[in-house]
Amino acid sequence: ESQRKLQEIRQRFTRRPDQSLLLWLYDCWFAGANVDVFLNSYEASQLGPLSRDAAVDREIGKWIGTFSLWRRLVSSVREAYATRELTVHRDRWNTRLEGVHYLTELTMLDVLYRNVQYLDDPDEAFCTWRIWDAFRKSAPPFYAKALSLITWSSDLKVLKLKAYIWDYKPKHSPLPQDSYVETQPKEHAASSEEPCTICHEELSRNACELECGHEFHRECIRTWLQEHSSTCPICRDYAVLPTDAPQRPAWNNSKRYNAKARKRSVF
Repeated sequence: ESQRKLQEIRQRFTRRPDQSLLLWLYDCWFAGANVDVFLNSYEASQLGPLSRDAAVDREIGKWIGTFSLWRRLVSSVREAYATRELTVHRDRWNTRLEGVHYLTELTMLDVLYRNVQYLDDPDEAFCTWRIWDAFRKSAPPFYAKALSLITWSSDLKVLKLKAYIWDYKPKHSPLPQDSYVETQPKEHAASSEEPCTICHEELSRNACELECGHEFHRECIRTWLQEHSSTCPICRDYAVLPTDAPQRPAWNNSKRYNAKARKRSVF
């Protein structure tokens, strides 16, 4: 039983070779490391190279007692690295996926070492001036224009900024000054030529659009909703499995099929 539990944890939370520590931490949190995964010190010491970082993996099993995997991961990263060693800096991000990833990295660095009150829910973190300045300065011209429509405020949440960048398309009307980010209409959602944010592969056939307007590969979003979370990976609107959406015909790659979702009022 214990070995099966450890194997499931490895399959669910092992860091990908091309993934930064900060993005990995966020993905672990989002996949439920702080909710339903608890380990004693012996179990934690048997996990192996979960983070693919020797310094972090050594620390995971050192805490005596039973704790959530999330608490162990956070403590291990903080013990292994100082802020300056994990500080991320990009001269330029080019795609919206790179932009959302960079914003996530900046946010995780902030909540790990500064605004630790958001460690239990990084999606509640606010976009500090430090995060905003680094993100804005590294934006390519197209997204720099999008960001110029926003007046930074200490009330700006990172999650809302992510959704804004992801949904941004040309011909937006200027945002009202008293509303730092407005939710973009559905027609500005991702097109089928852009990557699926779950597998990062190009969207082509078998894409499925949630009611919030965000598109994913049908099997990617099905697995995500079944095994990880009941919310959209981009905007966190609650969603249900697209079981009622018909399979897209192979000869028709342009038609979108919608999966019903339950909206939540977070903004």
